[in-house]
Amino acid sequence: MVDSLNLRIVVYINCKNPTDGQSVLINPNSSKSQILKICSDALNIKAKKIFNQTGRELDSFSSITDGAMLFVSEGEGFLVAAIIAKPSKTYVLCMLGAAAVGKSAITQRFVANKFVRDYDPTIEDYYKRVATIDGDSTTLSILDTAGMEDYYPLIDDWIDKKDGFILVYSVEWADSLTRLESFYDKILHRYPGKDPIIVIAANKVDSPNRTVTLEEGKRFADKLGVKHLEVSAATGGGIEETFATIVRGLRTKEKEAAPAAKKNKKKNWCSLL
Repeated sequence: MVDSLNLRIVVYINCKNPTDGQSVLINPNSSKSQILKICSDALNIKAKKIFNQTGRELDSFSSITDGAMLFVSEGEGFLVAAIIAKPSKTYVLCMLGAAAVGKSAITQRFVANKFVRDYDPTIEDYYKRVATIDGDSTTLSILDTAGMEDYYPLIDDWIDKKDGFILVYSVEWADSLTRLESFYDKILHRYPGKDPIIVIAANKVDSPNRTVTLEEGKRFADKLGVKHLEVSAATGGGIEETFATIVRGLRTKEKEAAPAAKKNKKKNWCSLL
């Protein structure tokens, strides 16, 4: 199992419009030289400087969070375009579901607008996209995970330190829907009393081999108390709306929490008087 001290981040070559980030595992307490070595190996460059999303050069990594996006240079200054460097908000999401339901295909469709037809089993990979949702720029860091049972011991690590979850099933395979309940239960176990934002995505709705109806999917989602959306990674249908839905849920949760936090802050201040 992955060491709980380690974080999975995404590193990019420093340029105006960076693409093809590489997912790497780091210990935030490592020295700068150690982090530079990891980045050099991942990007096949001689890394000398590392910048965060605002363009600040990093010498310490203790404040880095899981899914962070960093930019690596060979000595030149920060070059990343402002729209990528300064998004208004960052959320870390996690894709969960059985093997071969299309988690990676959905992620690739959202991030790169392409359809990956051939199934290539994933253990864990981070992807990034800066998306404009309801007029606000938002960075989404998406952890795509394996569905094979051999990797189930990693689930707790995947679930920890995430803002929201997309549970994926295939409408061609009824068992892939019922299996989502175990993922749902694990999420609630890791976030007791915190009401995490979860949506269910029914993939492959374009398939002629559908066996799970829309009504069956909705009943299952209603039982868990989460939203249900139908998508097709092949056509792109419903993909943008699925990610927009989870972002809206996260924003609403933050707005609802803000008055309570403000009230508690005022209460604590008054207690000092």
